Amino acid sequence: KKKKKKKKKKKKKKKALLMPAISMTPQEVSDYIAQAGRDAWVVPDVPADTPRRKIEKVGVIGAGTMGGGISMNFATAGISVTILERQQEALDRGLSVVRGHYQRSADKGRFPVEEVDERMGRLNGTLTMEDFADCDLIIEAVFEDMDLKKQIFTDLDRIAKPGAILATNTSALNIDEIASVTKRPEDVIGLHFFSPANVMKLLEIVRADHTADDVIATSMDLAKTINKVATLVGVCPGFVGNRILFARQAQAQKLVYKGAMPWDVDAALNTFGFRMGPYQMSDLAGLDIGWKKGAKTANPIRDAL
Repeated sequence: KKKKKKKKKKKKKKKALLMPAISMTPQEVSDYIAQAGRDAWVVPDVPADTPRRKIEKVGVIGAGTMGGGISMNFATAGISVTILERQQEALDRGLSVVRGHYQRSADKGRFPVEEVDERMGRLNGTLTMEDFADCDLIIEAVFEDMDLKKQIFTDLDRIAKPGAILATNTSALNIDEIASVTKRPEDVIGLHFFSPANVMKLLEIVRADHTADDVIATSMDLAKTINKVATLVGVCPGFVGNRILFARQAQAQKLVYKGAMPWDVDAALNTFGFRMGPYQMSDLAGLDIGWKKGAKTANPIRDAL
């Protein structure tokens, strides 16, 4: 009898843990998403009258897939951009890719053809970090390597003018650790663009432990200027977007390891309701994102490719 009572109690506990099914109409889902988008702009602990910093000139470190895409957002919005690369060849290639993107958009009638040169005229390439000395905002968009980012922020701390915002585009690294190498951690923030940065609307604004309120308020306003949807997040592995994607990607990889083809995994998720599967998303973002020449990882095939 005691055993039966215990089993009944366990069943009751299991029933109590089950959440009721949520039934929503397509319109209710749409309304919920729209409201969530509006709520994302509200930062309760940053007063609405917080002074903003002027952003008239932006520096971007890296002219690759991410750096070039980030730069396009500002050039399109009428803001001057200085792009830094280590080698002239890489810089020329990056600027050529940007021009190609603009030209294709103009050819499709999205804006007048003469605007291609106008937008490109706002982009200035350099091989010298000292050219960031008069920038109001500097965004680092290099490979996800903590030592490299800390070296860059050490240099920026020395070069950037007082009051300049120092931002990292890291998608997962600890921004508090990056900020720790500077004498002005209050000026450091995360501006995580999603690839392709000139297309994807989401911008994760990552508040570190010491990030100043005016840096947060300026970044939120700037997101609107460059036509992004901003959401303020805290420092944690993967922040919000990639924290979700990492879990989905891990399961997708397990299916591929068991013999499923990437396009079949994508198709299953498309059928479930996702507009893009994990491999479709990787193709759109660019498979070079996260790649580093000479890197040794747990995946020898990746390293060889």
